[in-house]
Order: sequence, then structure tokens, then C-alpha cells
Amino acid sequence: MVDLIVIVAYFSVMLFVGWRSRRQSAESYWVAERRYSTSRVTASLVATIFGASSTMGIIGLGYSRGFTGAWWSLIGGIALIPFGFFLASRVRALRVYTLPDILKEAYGDKVAVPAGLMIAVAWCGVIAAQMIAGGRLLSGVLSLDFQLALGIVAIVFVVYTFWGGQLSVIRTDFWQLMLFIGGLLIALAFLIESQSPLDTMLKQVPPQHLRFPVSSSFGWYEVLVFYPLIVGLPYIVGPDIYSRVLCAQNDQVARKSALLAALFVIPLSFLLAFFGVLARAQFPGIPAETALPHTLSALIPIGLQGLIVAGFLGAIMSSADTCLISASTILSLNVVGPLRKGSQEQHLRVTRWALLAVGGTAWLVASFQQGIISSLLLGYTVFVGGVVLPTLASFYREKLKITSSGALWAILVGGSAAILGKIYGGTLMKAVLTSGGVDLLHHLLGPQYLSILPIILSLVAMVGVSWIKR
Repeated sequence: MVDLIVIVAYFSVMLFVGWRSRRQSAESYWVAERRYSTSRVTASLVATIFGASSTMGIIGLGYSRGFTGAWWSLIGGIALIPFGFFLASRVRALRVYTLPDILKEAYGDKVAVPAGLMIAVAWCGVIAAQMIAGGRLLSGVLSLDFQLALGIVAIVFVVYTFWGGQLSVIRTDFWQLMLFIGGLLIALAFLIESQSPLDTMLKQVPPQHLRFPVSSSFGWYEVLVFYPLIVGLPYIVGPDIYSRVLCAQNDQVARKSALLAALFVIPLSFLLAFFGVLARAQFPGIPAETALPHTLSALIPIGLQGLIVAGFLGAIMSSADTCLISASTILSLNVVGPLRKGSQEQHLRVTRWALLAVGGTAWLVASFQQGIISSLLLGYTVFVGGVVLPTLASFYREKLKITSSGALWAILVGGSAAILGKIYGGTLMKAVLTSGGVDLLHHLLGPQYLSILPIILSLVAMVGVSWIKR
């Protein structure tokens, strides 16, 4: 009951913050008036990154395969470095509202509209992962039915973001990040104390779990090919990352924030994987993605347990609300906007309705998917296959001579191939490729060929159609 009171109090405070911010301008709702400093934007970036994938997701990967689980967000921290040096200030200088606005300036509405739709579809999977993590955390600690816990988390996430927009998100991200880091360190201390000394605990996990950067279950193919392309690229071109940068005061704040965020992401990645390794030693035989709630319910005292759960829920909420507001703003401004002209206030109303639609769809996906990493991979694969390359090319369009038609076909071909590769385990795509093509691609591109092929098709379409047009 004490833990329940603490968690309800946390949710109530967040909803109150959102409600207090409900009356605001469109500029405030979409980009928090572009007035935040380096410390605020850095904290918001880190809080956005350490959502579901970096709490229960990485802890689960640490539990199932060891220190190599850190690569899930570690590759993102590494990707933020070139983003900070080469792109962050350029993104902020454009004074746009969304990632498809960048495509609109470079190629026009005919490219921005399908890109916006593709991002909205992809980000439903990413938001679903945050909801699944929150639902699992609540159900594991409070002994609730998963679907009930999922519904509570989904409603709180959606209502808080519906009221507050970017303004309440960036205002609360710093405190939610501090609560998350504090909760992680306290839980880690209890886990170490439960079966000290540390070297004795580590002897109880498979030797492969202690290997890094590769192990028998995670090789150089994943480190050098699959993770950089599918997990790393959304940190260089990503609607949630860009939405944080667009809230910065100026170009230099955007650049510094991205680089500072990388410095926080790298050590936190190892801490979370280490948590998973220790949980494996203490609680062998449990489902990997339940390692965090199982550890908290078994080792943390009543009362403190609720506070730590609130900290992890804060991390999840920081990522979920950013993804929600990004996807809904893109739908209203870049998909509905070209079809229905109106004032900023009218578009703001559309944004709020779109937020409810995206949140409801993500809730539906979460109720069926129920896998954190699998939901994230679903979203990332569709996004990277369709949107990343045309967006990157837009920054160097004159040098690369990419045409609007080339960018459009890159989105359509790459995105469609990514979606076909995910439906029914890729059965449709495999049928198109035939058994001979599947064997060839598996040999050339490796076991994750269905995720990498859309990127190649997107590149070929973009370059080929642009060359034909010229």
C-alpha cells in the first residue's frame, strides 16, 4: 500500500504539471519557445534516450547475454558525437518544427507528407515499447494484471503529454532524470549487497556474460553492421532527438547539448548492463525483461521501492512523452497541414487530436507485441529504411544532386520494404525474394538481411531516380 501511494503520488504530480501547462501557444507546445539552455536540453536528451530501451530493455539484454547488452544505447551515445559536431547546429539553425519540415524545405510537400506518415507509423512501435516497459514495471512490483498496468501507464502518459506538450516535457525531464539515476544507483547497491562479495556473484553467471565488446551470442556483425545501421542512425536522424535540439536557445547550445549527452549515455549504458548481469547471478531462470521489477520487488524495502519505481517510470515517461509529441506534431503539421490550411491555433488543436490517435494506436500495438526490444526494432527498421537517407542527403543536397523525385522514391521503396520485412516475420518479403534470393542476401548481408535490405533499396532508389531525372 505504501508503494502504491508513492507511485500514485508521482503520477498525480506529473498530471498536475501537465494540467498547469494546458493553456499555451502553439510555439510553446511544439518547441517550448526555443529558449532552453545547455543544461536543460542535455538533461532532456539523456532522459529521452534512457526510456524503455535503456531501463528494462538493456537490463534484460544484460541478463540474457551480459555486458554486450550495453551496446543498445552505447551505440546511440557514440552516434551523438558526429551528430553534435556536424548536424546539431545545422538542425537548430533551420528554425523548423519537425524532422519532415527539413525534408519539406529541401524537397517540398510531396516528400514531407509520406515521410511524416512513415515516421508516425514507425514511432507507434517506439512508443509501444515505452508503454510495455511501464506496464511490466507496475505489474511486477504491484502484482497487477499486465493489461491493467499497461492501461494505467498508457492513460497517464497520453493525458500528461496532451495537456503539457513540449513545455512540460522539457521542464520535468531534468528532475525525472535525477530521480532515475538515483533509483538506479540505490537499486544497484541493494543488488550488490544481497550477495556480496562481488567476485562471488560474478562467478555465478556464464563466462560469456563478462566478455566485451563481443561474445559468443553477440559478434562483430552486430557491433559493426546491424546496430550502427538500425539502432545508431536514429540518433543521427531522429524525430525525438531533433525535437530536443529544436528547443535550444541557439545553434551552439544545440551542439554542446548533443556532445554532453553522449558523455552521460556511455557510462549509464554500462551501469544498466551491469545491473542485468548481477540480476542473472541473483535470480537465474526468470524472463530477461522482468529482471528489473523482480529485483525491485525482492530486494528493495517497502516505501523505498515505490520511490525507485517512480524514478524508473520517470525515465520511461521522459522518452514516451517526447516520442508522442514528436509523432503527433508531425502528423498535424506535415501530413494534415498541407491538406487543411489554417492558423497555428487550429493546427495546435489538430496536434492534440493526433496525439490521442497515436497514443491509442501505440497502446493497441503494446497490448499485442509485449516485447520491449522487438517493438523498438519494429519502429527503428521502418524509420531507418524509409526516412534516414533522404534526410541526411537534404543537408548536402547540392553536392549530392539529389532530386525531389529521388527522395520520394527512397522513402516509398525503403519504407515499404521495411514494413514487408516485418509483417508475419518477413514471410511476404521472403516470398517476393524467392528462396534463391533469400540465400544470396543472407550470405551477403548477414542474418539481419531483412532489416538492412530496405536501407540499400532506399539508397539505390534515391541515387538512381535522381540520376535519371537529371
